[in-house]
Amino acid sequence: MQEFLNAIKLRLKGNYYAQRLLKPLLQSVRSLKAHPTQQFPEREPLIVSAPEIEAPPSPSAFLHNIDFPRTNEVVQFPVLILSGWIAFDKAYQITQLEFGTELGYRFPLTGGDRPDVEAVYPHLAAIGFLGCIPIDAIQDAASYFVQFQLDNEQHRFPVDCSISLPDIEEFINRKQQKRQRLQTLLCCPICKSEELIVAIARLDCRNCGATFKTTEQGFNFLSQDLVDHGNVQPTNNVSFRSYDENVLSLIREFPDGLILDNGCGMRDVYFDNVVNFEIVDYPTTDVLGIGEKLPFKSGSFDAIVSFAVLEHVRNPFECAAEIIRVLKPGGKLYVAVPFLQPFHGYPDHYYNMTSSGLKNLFEQDVEILEAGVSFWGKPIWTLNWFLKSYVRGLPAPVAEKFKQMRVVDFLEYPLNYMDQDFVAQLTPEVDEELACNNYLIARKLTLEKSP
Repeated sequence: MQEFLNAIKLRLKGNYYAQRLLKPLLQSVRSLKAHPTQQFPEREPLIVSAPEIEAPPSPSAFLHNIDFPRTNEVVQFPVLILSGWIAFDKAYQITQLEFGTELGYRFPLTGGDRPDVEAVYPHLAAIGFLGCIPIDAIQDAASYFVQFQLDNEQHRFPVDCSISLPDIEEFINRKQQKRQRLQTLLCCPICKSEELIVAIARLDCRNCGATFKTTEQGFNFLSQDLVDHGNVQPTNNVSFRSYDENVLSLIREFPDGLILDNGCGMRDVYFDNVVNFEIVDYPTTDVLGIGEKLPFKSGSFDAIVSFAVLEHVRNPFECAAEIIRVLKPGGKLYVAVPFLQPFHGYPDHYYNMTSSGLKNLFEQDVEILEAGVSFWGKPIWTLNWFLKSYVRGLPAPVAEKFKQMRVVDFLEYPLNYMDQDFVAQLTPEVDEELACNNYLIARKLTLEKSP
């Protein structure tokens, strides 16, 4: 285990972002070494060597971890984003999963699969949980916890965080100030007219008549037409990521400018010079809309960043053109997209890209200063993700045999494997997720004859 920790620390040397993100992981692995029942955070898709443990002998034995908020974190947003997992004996089931306070408040949590946890603890089942709890409902409580039924026995564990009402009030004020600044940069996303009439709780386009919603803290350009155009679907998912040093450098470079984070997700830090643009109304979202129809005037931003977004849009060329349109002449662009990632994501996953494909989206309008593979884009992440998904898609006995195979066992011509259980019994869902190609057979629609 110590060799594993040393290797990780050596690999992260000089990488501020990676060090910051994986610091809690390294601390927990050290704790896990000494106390196997301690928390173990998800940092997908990192491969972690965990000690083999037997399944708990009774329903009262379980492992758990809270991914977010971090231990002793001070919540500074109007909503508590809570996520984590519970691992338990495969013979039992978890029900009535909820967040609670000592004052009697209860908030149901959304459960989901956690194959990453099950890969670390192969003798256990695992369930993930997620919830967005309004702070005004829990601000008077002194303690918080996650509560659930495990084989009809009630259990709970604490959520170690605190709420800072002054910080929340300051956050709301900062959002309102940014809203005022943004109002001068808005245009109609449909017709691009800059003549927007400010009314009570809405914006009206004088040119095309489109109407959009506003709040005290932001703007909502998700009209039904744009929802349909972008295939926006309701979701309980929380996309959460931190900035790497390249983005932090841009934020420092333009302290009085504006940077557009296109498809930002939920942010752990709120910057006054970053416009958080999303299709989901997270606490840190400033503007709601779709990337194919940006609601900003041309040349509005000093820099634009966009990570793991363009594979999820129906028309990445349209989205790329909009990014270039709202970027100032001489402005800086930082975009990252997946190449060999399995099928994933919300609202859908349309296009992965080669390095040439990514360049092709932008190179006619920008001077490419740098292009390559990031730390988080190394092939080992793909290999790890692929294998975890493959194991998840097999029946349990076949999966156990599959995990005992060697790398050399997969280097023969693939036709030799087609009758093997680990190929023939893979679920259709994982077949699609990890497909080498996809096909389509269709017939052209006939035009209806006019009467």
